[in-house]
Amino acid sequence: MTSHEAPATSEAPQFGPPNVRLEVQNFGPLAQASVELRPLTMFVGPSNTGKTYLSLLIYSLHRMFEGFPPLPPPSILLQSIYDLPHGHQEEIKASEKIEMEMTEEMIGAMIDKWTSDEQVRLSEFPDLYEELISSINDTSLLGDNLSSELQRCFDVDSKADLVNHSWKDNARVSLSISDMNKELWQFTMKWSDKETLISDHIEDIIFPPDYRNSMAQTHTKKLCHKLLQQGRNWREIFAILFQSNFLGHRWFDTVLYLPASRGGIMQSYQLIVSALVSRSTRPGLRFPETIPTLSGSVADFIQHLILYREYSRNFNKISELATVLEEETLWGRVSAIRSTPGSYPEFVYCPQGTKQNIRLNRASSMVSELTPVVLLMRGRLKPGDTLIIEEPEAHLHPAAQTRMAKTLAALVRAGVRVVVTTHSDWLLQEMANLVREGELRQAQAQEGADSEADASAPWLDPKEVGVWLFKNSEDGDGATVQEIPFDRVDGLEPEDYADVAETLYNDSAKLQNQLEETRIQRENANG
Repeated sequence: MTSHEAPATSEAPQFGPPNVRLEVQNFGPLAQASVELRPLTMFVGPSNTGKTYLSLLIYSLHRMFEGFPPLPPPSILLQSIYDLPHGHQEEIKASEKIEMEMTEEMIGAMIDKWTSDEQVRLSEFPDLYEELISSINDTSLLGDNLSSELQRCFDVDSKADLVNHSWKDNARVSLSISDMNKELWQFTMKWSDKETLISDHIEDIIFPPDYRNSMAQTHTKKLCHKLLQQGRNWREIFAILFQSNFLGHRWFDTVLYLPASRGGIMQSYQLIVSALVSRSTRPGLRFPETIPTLSGSVADFIQHLILYREYSRNFNKISELATVLEEETLWGRVSAIRSTPGSYPEFVYCPQGTKQNIRLNRASSMVSELTPVVLLMRGRLKPGDTLIIEEPEAHLHPAAQTRMAKTLAALVRAGVRVVVTTHSDWLLQEMANLVREGELRQAQAQEGADSEADASAPWLDPKEVGVWLFKNSEDGDGATVQEIPFDRVDGLEPEDYADVAETLYNDSAKLQNQLEETRIQRENANG
C-alpha cells in the first residue's frame, strides 16, 4: 500500500496513521468497493450507487473506533469488563486481582517503560497484546457495537436490512489501518440475517519516544503505580497510560457529518427545536402508535446545532477560513443569537452592508446550505478531525462552487481530513486546478525558483487526493467503485461527464441544423 503523506515541502496535515482502507462487499447498493481515505477523498457517480452508504459507514466506523488510531482504543478493553453482568464481573475482578499480585512486577515494568524516553514495543507485554486481540475478536463486543451504530446511523431495524442480495452472500466490511507501508491492524465483520462473524489482526506496534507526551509522564507514572498498589484492574492502568501518556489528539479525533438534507434542516430548525421542547415536558410525553425516527447522522447534526457554542480556541486558521467563506461566498455573516444565556441558539444571517439580521427561512437556499459549514468551522472543527459533507455544491452558483472547492482544499491544508460526495463538474475541475497548483509549487521549489503564487492560497498535492467513481455494474448485481487517477490534462473528471457534454453538443448541433433546414424550406416555399 502506498503511503499518502504530503511531501516535506508542504504543510502536511497531521492525522496519525496516513493510510486507512475500507473494503465492503454486498453492502446496501454496493456489490463491491475498496477505497483508501486520503486527506481529501471524493465520491462521484450517478445517484443510488452507494456514495452516501459508504460515507455513513465511514462515519459509523470512525465513531466506534474513536477515529482510526494505530491500535484499537483502550475503551474497547474497558468495555469488555464493564459490559459483563455484575456478578460475573466481580468474579473476573477477583481472579484478576490474584493474577495481578502474581504479575505485579511485570505491570510495574509496563508502567515504567511507557512513561520513559525509550521506544515501546507492544509485544513486550504479551498479556496486553493477547487481551487486545481477544477483545477485538469478541463478536458480542465489537459485533454488537457496530451493529448498534449501523442501525442508528442508517435508521434501520436490523443490520440485515443493509445486505444487498441476502440470497447471494453475506455483507462484509473490512477496515485496515497501516502506517509507512506496514499494516497495524485490521477489523472485518461479515453478517447476514442469521449470523455475525468477526475477525481481526493486530501487528506488533512500535511507539517511538517522540509519540510520547513528555509533560504527562511524571504524573501518569505516579498515578498508575498508585492504582497498581490498590489492586486496580490492569486494563484501567493501560487505558490511563495510553490516553494520558501519548499524544491522544493525534489519533483520537472527531468526525462531523453534514447530510445532504442540511439546508432543509436549517430552514425548519426553529420548528424542530420547538417540537423537541414541547415533547420534553411531561404533558408532551404522549407517544403516537408509530414514533418517527431520524438517522443517527441527521440526529447528530441537529444536536450540534442545538448545543452550538463558539469557543475561544487556538484554531485560528480554520476560523479565518470560515470568515473568508462568509465574505467571498455568502456576502454576509451568519451568527447564533440567544434570547437568554441558557436558551437554544437561533441562527441568523446579516448581509454585507446592512445591520439587520435575517432568519434563515427568509434567506436564500445558498445561505441555508453554507451556514452549517461556517458554524462547524468556527465552533467545532480542529486539525486532525474528519469532515464528511454531502454535495457541498448544493444550491451554489458555479462560481461559488469553485470557491467552495478552495475552502475544502484549505481545510486539508489546515489539517482536516475531508470526505465529499459530489455531482459537480465545477467542483472537480477546481480541485484538479488546485492539484496542478500543488505540482507547480513543488516543481518551483525543486528548481529553487521563487513562486509567483500567493503563499496563503490553497493547493493540493496529488498524493493527498483520492477520487472514487461509483457506477452500476452491467449485470445488475450492484454498484462497483474504482479510483479516478489524476491526469494533468483531463484532471479528475469521470469519463461519463465528457459523454454527457458530447451528447449535449450533438443534440444542440442537430437542433440548430434542423432549425436552419426548416428556415430554408420556409423561405423557398414563400419564393
